[in-house]
Amino acid sequence: MFYKILKKEFVLIGRSLGGIVSLLSLSLCLLFIFYSSIEVNEALSIRSVRGLKWAILFLLNFILVGQSLFEERESGGWFATLSQVSLTKLFLAKSLIIWLCTSLVNAILILVFVVFFQNAAMDRFFGEWLFSNLGSISLVFLGVSMGIISEESRMKEIVLPLLQIPFSIPLFLFGLEAESRFWMEPGFYYPSVFLLLFFAVFYGSLGSLFLEILKKES
Repeated sequence: MFYKILKKEFVLIGRSLGGIVSLLSLSLCLLFIFYSSIEVNEALSIRSVRGLKWAILFLLNFILVGQSLFEERESGGWFATLSQVSLTKLFLAKSLIIWLCTSLVNAILILVFVVFFQNAAMDRFFGEWLFSNLGSISLVFLGVSMGIISEESRMKEIVLPLLQIPFSIPLFLFGLEAESRFWMEPGFYYPSVFLLLFFAVFYGSLGSLFLEILKKES
């Protein structure tokens, strides 16, 4: 049953945004805007390039979660799924599929950064991808849990950004600083990785807490 839920979530992503290609198109458009307006005249600093990466990361997760929930609600799959599986399994399945899709987009996105920006190097690929994926899993946990809460309100599309954006700001600030510190320190700097793992556990636990509250209310 859990496998069927995973398959359904993957289909929803394809229906909502036209699949991985649409995510890449959106990312490339944003990259080209910054490249044509700034990079062609003056090379962006390494910190600015990473800040742009994190901004795109947040935007992609925000759109993907919102559209996935919208498609599921419009097709009537929300209540149909809840009649067969628990809310916790739905939360985990949706989070896993969205994170896997964004991980693939992150890998391609970092390669494109190397082509467009002078201060993006191929030898930092795995480190950049690691922090992108750690940030993505936190944003996915947060977005899905906030999205499930917004489904219980009347103004669903308005409530989701109001809930998600304030909680995302600490991750954006601390995640960017942790990644910058990671590259400044010699060797593999574990505290930076542990910090983002803490955010992932925190947002995942927060989502589980919200789900338990919804269960009791229902």
